[in-house]
Amino acid sequence: MYNQRMAEHPLLLRLKEASQLTNACWAVYAYREGDVWRLGDAYHLPRVSQAALAGVLNEPGSASWLGGALTGGRVRSRTILESKKLSCGRLYAFPAGVMTLVVVGAESELTARDQRIWKLAVFSEPFPPPSPGEVGLLQQTVMELQNTQQELQARISAQHEAEARLIQAAKLAAVGEMAAGVAHELNNPLTTVVGFTELALEELPLESSLRGDLELVLKESRRARSVVRRLLDFARQGEANRVKADINEIVDDVLLLTKHLMHTNNVQPIIGLAENLPWASMDRNQIKQVVINLVNNALYAMPEGGRLDVQTACQSRYNRQWITMSVRDTGVGISPENLQRIFEPFFTTRSDRGGTGLGLSVTYGIVTDHGGMIEVESEVAAGSSFTVWLPLEGLA
Repeated sequence: MYNQRMAEHPLLLRLKEASQLTNACWAVYAYREGDVWRLGDAYHLPRVSQAALAGVLNEPGSASWLGGALTGGRVRSRTILESKKLSCGRLYAFPAGVMTLVVVGAESELTARDQRIWKLAVFSEPFPPPSPGEVGLLQQTVMELQNTQQELQARISAQHEAEARLIQAAKLAAVGEMAAGVAHELNNPLTTVVGFTELALEELPLESSLRGDLELVLKESRRARSVVRRLLDFARQGEANRVKADINEIVDDVLLLTKHLMHTNNVQPIIGLAENLPWASMDRNQIKQVVINLVNNALYAMPEGGRLDVQTACQSRYNRQWITMSVRDTGVGISPENLQRIFEPFFTTRSDRGGTGLGLSVTYGIVTDHGGMIEVESEVAAGSSFTVWLPLEGLA
């Protein structure tokens, strides 16, 4: 009768043969059903001991070593106390398939040879296929792991971005303090130079040979005073006047100011302003300066003409709502080695054309002072794209 049962259950026969070839007391096929481990075919383990084994497998402390066998695909073992009534000293868990194990009881540790025999017995032919419930549980677990991994990657990326912004803000703050002091020291003597040069030119005859020299002094003094003014803007010495404002209205004002410049430079504007955008808290004049700086930079990047794409939108990021404004050009682009430095004060690739290297630094300072972010993408000979993110809440 027993041999007939063995013949009808090849799995049971494999458990018997492997047990007899090794130092094993008994062997059981176990499978996961929902949150509970259940037992299937068992060799040489009485029913009362099977109940005890089921209790051991479902103990909270068993989750780690059983889970390690399932997920790691390797043999796991643990010592078993005599009080568990399992007639063995150690338990071994051999992964047998999806959410399934072969649990083996032994008086002492199985030798490497014995473990190889059990691995051959387990994997020599397929075990019973998993139930629909087991497959569903596995799929759910995989999805949860994938979602957790994606969330973790998003948080890591957000942390790296925040750290980079903090480092940049700290650098700009240090330079800003120095710039403010230098600007104030230079402003008074420059005002004196400009004023007295203008007075001298008024008194100087038109035919004087000195007039050309003094006009050059006046021109360069005014240029220096303009740099000082931009230094003060960079240091943000002015009082901010935050109000709820429409970014579309500010963009329209800037585009109207630069319309003639676009036409004379053969630049085609493509405007895509989102309708019914919520208003954000901002200093209108400062944000207008941001838009002017970005549009002017785009025009400088297209000396032979091109396309200027300006768009606004409302987007979500980091569980917050943001107003975005992007300026994209089809100009010369920015080389990778310069892309990391474009927000540094006084860094410019247009020094031969009067660039001071303060435009983007001022822009970065204004945007971060509003609690926002600015992102840039660029490719040499293909153009650049600057995107400003302003928060809809969190700043009054």
